[in-house]
Amino acid sequence: MTQPPQPPYEPGNNGGSGEGSEHNPYSQQSKASGFGSQGFTPTSAEAKGFFGALFDFSFQSYVTVKFAKLIYILLLLFIALWLVFGWLIASISIMSQEPVIGIGLLLLGWIPGAVMLVLARVGLEFYIAMIRTAQNTAGTRQEIEALRRELTRR
Repeated sequence: MTQPPQPPYEPGNNGGSGEGSEHNPYSQQSKASGFGSQGFTPTSAEAKGFFGALFDFSFQSYVTVKFAKLIYILLLLFIALWLVFGWLIASISIMSQEPVIGIGLLLLGWIPGAVMLVLARVGLEFYIAMIRTAQNTAGTRQEIEALRRELTRR
């Protein structure tokens, strides 16, 4: 005869092996070892402060994530100034000499500014994704090292 399938393991269910099972990955000992509930807190600009992170020559702290909003606003302002002074004034100047070209430039001249804004946004998102990947990788590495230390103690 075959036995019925066992229900999947749940933290409160020890599968009938008793409360203090040593094979239970969710035992109180695992929770108290610094892995799991406490988690990983990556080194960041907030932990060291801005100037501490800015002059961290080991590059363990990141200031890009904290200042991405400011960088994006500055890029947006520079693109807006370029559009106003480059595109609008050039369109009006050209319209006085060549009306058709000036109107065409006025209608389509915003496209390079929009492309620059999209490229700036994608570039910032790329850098932030790279930094977050590095932070998550460092956290995973620390958790794996904690698990290895715990396994070598057993």
